[in-house]
Amino acid sequence: MKSENLITFLLALLAGYLVYLVAAPFFVPVFWACVFAIVFHPYYQWLKRRIFTGRYGASLASVVACATIALFLIVPVAIMASAAASELFHLYQWADEYIKDISNRVHDNPAFAPSYLMQLITRYTGVEPKDLQNIFASGIKEFASFAASGVTGFIKGSLEFVVNVALAFFTMFYLFKDGERLLEAVKRILPLSAVNQAKIIKRSSAAISASVHGGVLVGALQGALGGGAFWALGLTAPVLWGIVMLILSFLPGIGCALVWAPAAVYLLITGAYVKGIALIVWGTLVISLVDNLLRPIIVGNKTNMHPLFLFFGILGAVSAFGIIGIIAGPLIISVALVAMEIYQESRHE
Repeated sequence: MKSENLITFLLALLAGYLVYLVAAPFFVPVFWACVFAIVFHPYYQWLKRRIFTGRYGASLASVVACATIALFLIVPVAIMASAAASELFHLYQWADEYIKDISNRVHDNPAFAPSYLMQLITRYTGVEPKDLQNIFASGIKEFASFAASGVTGFIKGSLEFVVNVALAFFTMFYLFKDGERLLEAVKRILPLSAVNQAKIIKRSSAAISASVHGGVLVGALQGALGGGAFWALGLTAPVLWGIVMLILSFLPGIGCALVWAPAAVYLLITGAYVKGIALIVWGTLVISLVDNLLRPIIVGNKTNMHPLFLFFGILGAVSAFGIIGIIAGPLIISVALVAMEIYQESRHE
């Protein structure tokens, strides 16, 4: 009997590994399908209860939900991506012209910033004005090369992106239609009591919903405020930088500052003092204030998660899993915290 159990266990391990190999290429679209199925589940339930109530109501409601969600998500993303690609091309042209201008100015005069600022930098860093100019120019050149390679990579990855989107919505159709049965199957596998199962599912759903709703709302607002400031100050590619700020805003506290702070330094170095100071004030008092006020209310309070855990959870998950880490990070931390709570409760019983 023991040998039979051992063989069954080994077969289960082998089957699990083979399933992992089969499912691994589709992890990203399936993950996003699960996320959107959870976020938009109330919408699907509303369609099923109010409009599609017949025999095939679940299937029809799932089809309509997927179609309308696709329009809701893909159309705005396509418009922003088109605008960003256009501005990225212009940014590359600007960087190329700026490098040529820098080379001419270095040849005529090594100081590309006000003399007192150059003296201050030289005093505390030991870097000569001409060397600082070359460092700044090489940095611009590297960014331009990175931008160009990014456009090339985006074009090459477009087909893969389209396939992943199609797989995600195909999976989401079945998650809407058969989600309750799949959830019950998962519950039967989990070696936990019904109370603890409900606790994990509730906290996981709250983490996903809060991350999506709060992240998108805060990110869109910060991206709009940041991009609008870039446009008002005459900086290059405001739409592109607004989208970058939207994405980086998922990093609490410092996300958007990674964009507007270097831009403010650039304005100060090039002598646009009023614009540079205005951007610093706007970024500190307005853009960061949105993050500090809204994010804890929308995300932190719903997940009962400290901002420090949220920050390192997102940063580590993005490093480990890529873009899905902005959702996976809070989810993993939330499940870990619930597991610790269940463990502490079991010790006291």
